[in-house]
Amino acid sequence: MSSSLSTPLSSALTPKRSSLLPALLLIVGMAITIAAAAYGYIESRRTERVVIAARDVPYGQQISADDLATIELPLHRPAQLAGVGDPNAVIGTYATRQIGANDLVQPAMLANNPPDHPVYPNGRELGHNMVPVPFALNAVGPITDRDTLNIGFLSADPALCDREHANVPAGAALEPVAPLSHTGDTAQSLAYACRWMSGVPILYIAGGEGDGIAYLEMTPAQAHALRALQAAGVTLWGERYGARSTPLMHMDRLDASQVILPDLTQPVTTTLRIEPQRVAPLQTVPGTSSPVPGIQPANVP
Repeated sequence: MSSSLSTPLSSALTPKRSSLLPALLLIVGMAITIAAAAYGYIESRRTERVVIAARDVPYGQQISADDLATIELPLHRPAQLAGVGDPNAVIGTYATRQIGANDLVQPAMLANNPPDHPVYPNGRELGHNMVPVPFALNAVGPITDRDTLNIGFLSADPALCDREHANVPAGAALEPVAPLSHTGDTAQSLAYACRWMSGVPILYIAGGEGDGIAYLEMTPAQAHALRALQAAGVTLWGERYGARSTPLMHMDRLDASQVILPDLTQPVTTTLRIEPQRVAPLQTVPGTSSPVPGIQPANVP
């Protein structure tokens, strides 16, 4: 008798039960996946209103309703694009930086109080107890507010440079200055160039880079001295200088008879003995009809 015939008749007549649990788990998993995808899609389509600048807002300016507009951005976005949702929270605050048109307004751009120092359109702030001094750039050439400025002057009076060059204390009487050259028996002082300041920082440039007005940040004493040189009728000159370049010696006088080859081949030497300065915007110098320092007379090439 075969083995198949030995199987009990009851087992053969009873059907096998199929397991429904795996199928149910598969169906539930698919349902969860579809629901999560649908939720994610719906969330990705959600937006919220945020505030942008409708026009340029200069640094330090109080923001008005006309400066603002709103746009819709995705609700879920990078933290860098968080922005501000309520325009009323922005109106009346002050810009802590230059805000361009269509810029997303961020809390870091806003301050409840106005700046306590003068500021300029490029965001530079006039330092505490410092003054801005305009300097013409028509003879300097292309320059930016990332550069610095060396300032010098031309004169035939050696005392203008020799007082400081000889380290004469302020207020002390000047010793007679020996003539710089002789023509026969007649002593004649030669005109000379004096590099007066080095590495003067530029706060702002109004107008073109080559023919505009640079505003330099100086101490009141330095600004006063510059005006004194201007009042003395000396010709001022400036030269572009790297912001990280070594400051040159100030009050360094040189006339043509002193030019020798070894001096021309020397590297940059001593450092500045007075502190440097910086710059801001204006078309004319208020309170005076004198030309802006740095403007060359018409007969000077």
